[in-house]
Amino acid sequence: MGALVNQDRLLERIGYNCRQVIMVIGPPLAKRMTKLGIRRMEFAVLMLVRDNEQINQKSLAKALHVAPPNLNLVLDRLESVGWIERYRNQLDKRSQFLRLTARGVRKCSSAEQAAIEAETEFAAALSEEEARELVRLLKKIHLAA
Repeated sequence: MGALVNQDRLLERIGYNCRQVIMVIGPPLAKRMTKLGIRRMEFAVLMLVRDNEQINQKSLAKALHVAPPNLNLVLDRLESVGWIERYRNQLDKRSQFLRLTARGVRKCSSAEQAAIEAETEFAAALSEEEARELVRLLKKIHLAA
């Protein structure tokens, strides 16, 4: 059996802890999403499109911290499977908005439920208050960037 690795100094770093948590929760969450036929980035896109009427690709890319051309690949797939649709902005015919289709709404709801169930399992070591505080603090860092 290998020797334990001393992580004490790294465990004092926010970034290291965030990365370690992602490494722990990422694969099981991805597995749940895969069972539903959706990727984690696609889930995030569906959620943001659902919750933001008349969102365009530029705003969506900014919110997700991805380059618009990379997001376009995701949007093309979501459109090809019938979960989103693009429609013209009536005030500016050069731009398009995004919206979920009925199939997209159903897929988004089932994926959201899977994510909630996964988070509940991952946060079992925390009280409800601690889990809310963790989300609050992570949002504070994320939104300040």
